[in-house]
Amino acid sequence: MKNQDLYANLKMQIKKGKLAIIAGEGDLVLSIIESCKTQNINYFLVGIKEFYKNLAFPPDVFLSLNNIGNIFTTLSKANIKYIIFIGKVNKPSLLRLRPNLKTIYYILLILLYYFKGDNALLSKIYDIFIRKGFKVIDVRKLLRKNIANDKNNNYKKFKKKIALDQITYYFNIAKRNGSLDKGQSVIVDKNKILLREDRKGTDNLILRYKLLNRKDNFSLLVKICKPKQNIYFDLPTIGPDTIKNIHLSGIKGIIVEKNNSLIANPEETFNLINKYNLFYYAV
Repeated sequence: MKNQDLYANLKMQIKKGKLAIIAGEGDLVLSIIESCKTQNINYFLVGIKEFYKNLAFPPDVFLSLNNIGNIFTTLSKANIKYIIFIGKVNKPSLLRLRPNLKTIYYILLILLYYFKGDNALLSKIYDIFIRKGFKVIDVRKLLRKNIANDKNNNYKKFKKKIALDQITYYFNIAKRNGSLDKGQSVIVDKNKILLREDRKGTDNLILRYKLLNRKDNFSLLVKICKPKQNIYFDLPTIGPDTIKNIHLSGIKGIIVEKNNSLIANPEETFNLINKYNLFYYAV
């Protein structure tokens, strides 16, 4: 079966059963909503209270991290069969939570994975949803226009600054760093890693670089999909804010992984890349 046939079949399946969008923070949430509206897909929006901020689209239900254990009852009452996870949700400190009884139960189920890498935890959460009978959808199926590709690569403008084999080298060292399951991003220059992403995320990584006030030759942000990453959660994402932050920090550009990364507001993102004369390359 061709990819188009698979995609059409997926849409037909979703239309037979309502799709739940479990939404955190970020512009991609709006992209998913717009995609569903365009394709007449019936959706049920669950906003994670501490992170979902889109006032233009109030969710059908808000769930706090303190009562997130209620999600399965909520989805079952709404006759949900299909789920998409989209948007940023930071892993909370367990000491700061005030969970209800249901949430305590699920915390106990994932506790052994909570202090491991993010992928181990997210994969355990994924398994719980699958065992409950839900079908988790790859977000790229509904965000095809947001998938990073190499059409906007601008290597020719910067070939005096960086060689193609150097780009590949940076990509590979980011992959090796990602295998530690501690972050998707690194900042590189002169064939070495300058800074690594931690649990505070990519924006914080860029800020840390800015605060160093370095004058590197050709520093780049490399953001990739971690090896063995669960693709149903937290795919690498860049957008206009990422590009603005890179520019303000003094970083000279960005390398991403094509097909396994997402771009929020692609038109605005690439307009800003051109405006700030930044390097962009999708490997």
